[in-house]
Amino acid sequence: MKFKFSLLVVVFALFSSCNKTKVRKYQTLEGQAQGTTFRIIYEDSLGQSYQVQVDSLFKVIDKSMSLWDSTSLISKVNANQEYDKLDPHFLKVYNTSKDIFDQTGGYFDITVGPLVKAWGFSFKKGEAFPSQSKVDSLMTKVGFKKIGLSDQKIVKSDNQIKIDFNAIAQGYTVDVIAEFLNQKGVFNYLVEVGGEIRASGLNAENHLWKVGIEKPQDERALEVVVALNNQSLATSGSYRKFFEKGGKRYSHAIDPFTGFPVNHNLLSISVIAPSAILADGLATAFLVMGLEKTKVFAEKNNVEIFAIYEEAGKLKTYASSGLKKMIIKD
Repeated sequence: MKFKFSLLVVVFALFSSCNKTKVRKYQTLEGQAQGTTFRIIYEDSLGQSYQVQVDSLFKVIDKSMSLWDSTSLISKVNANQEYDKLDPHFLKVYNTSKDIFDQTGGYFDITVGPLVKAWGFSFKKGEAFPSQSKVDSLMTKVGFKKIGLSDQKIVKSDNQIKIDFNAIAQGYTVDVIAEFLNQKGVFNYLVEVGGEIRASGLNAENHLWKVGIEKPQDERALEVVVALNNQSLATSGSYRKFFEKGGKRYSHAIDPFTGFPVNHNLLSISVIAPSAILADGLATAFLVMGLEKTKVFAEKNNVEIFAIYEEAGKLKTYASSGLKKMIIKD
């Protein structure tokens, strides 16, 4: 069963085509998993396919974190059902989520799912928005500090609190597949799941992997192209996942401090990080934080970002100093 990912990914890879100048032999795996698509390109002179192993990894992660599988570990945790203990995948994602929650001052919160559901991405025409009292009620069941770990199990202050890893699970999946390739002695690869990317080494033409960031108004056009040097990239955007009511646009990104959709001019934020799980989680947090707070955080913590935002009715971009050096010029 698939994950239901609520965050739109607006980054895709520009996979280099193999031509007569290539000196390496690469394999490609692609298909559908976790409610999205994936593509994996890796060097392999022996022509080995890891499709079976990759499919198995998807299934294992789904069994741990899929909200669409009523028998998954996270479903049991949310339903307060009995389970033996948290598996390594769940623990890794939980602990990383907690780290990002702490680092961002609470802007990344895996318990906001009930609020996201209440506001709704597929908001029905004519349906009323959640009232302030409804939001206030849901807020009593939201908050990372209301859950914890004890003997490798989740402890909740309220049994109605639910955990949702959808904003970070794809990034984690990318890392798991990348680490699998590393263990196989494969160090030249690009792994992409739902737009979250991790690149290692060189492509078939002996160049760094190139990744394009889309323009908000045209998914077929690119704003910039960057070269990844053993790095990961993730993007969160609000310009496709939104709803309108009364002439006002409401973002799908929910502020965990107010319980309401964010109201700022940041449309897309791309993050470069050593791991895909970190890039994924930070991109989610930054979309909630807004551009100015994100710029302060990124500079203080040496995080490379590329932002697309709206100002006076026009689209503008911002790139951190390090990311500017990664942009490929025509």
